[in-house]
Parts: sequence; structure tokens; C-alpha cells
Amino acid sequence: MATYSDTQFAVINVAAAAATLVAAQATGVKVRVVSLFLVNTTAQTLTFKSGAGGTALTGAMALGANGVLVLPYNPAGYFETAAATLLELAASGSTQVSGALQWAAVS
Repeated sequence: MATYSDTQFAVINVAAAAATLVAAQATGVKVRVVSLFLVNTTAQTLTFKSGAGGTALTGAMALGANGVLVLPYNPAGYFETAAATLLELAASGSTQVSGALQWAAVS
């Protein structure tokens, strides 16, 4: 049976083509995203990845200028990294993406 941490919070404040949103956790522990919201200032595509330049956890999501993405709270989660692997947000451009996410450590 999986063990979950309390919900934790991370800020999304990215102005680069790729950025770490949540650092890699201990051996055997995954990062599971349970909710998020973000605003994209310029039209571009965004992809969440397991690891720096790693495996895509979502498809490339096209957002227009000032596009908003909201994933309401889902205790089962939307996606999770591989164990001991960081959560990355990769963008097709290097423009500002802002917001926040909630995540849980899962072992």
C-alpha cells in the first residue's frame, strides 16, 4: 500500500525553457501532483516531465497568451514522477509562467 505525505506546496515562477518545480525526493519516493493553477504570459506549449529533460508526464499543452490551466484538487493525483526524480516544467519558449501547485510525496 502506498504511503502519502501531507499535501505540500510549490510556487510556479518560470521564465526559462525548463525549470525544476519540485526537487527530487528520497530513494523510492515519487512526487504526485494533486492540483495546480498557472498563467502563461505568451503563447507557447507546456509539458510536465519526470526528471530534467526526462520522460513526459503530460502531452505538450498549447496555451495562448494569458492562457490559464487549472487542475482542481484530486487526491488520486494527475501525474507523478519516477522515484527520486525531480518534477520539471518544460516550455517551448522562455517567457513567464506563474502559478502554484500542490503535491504529495508517495512511496
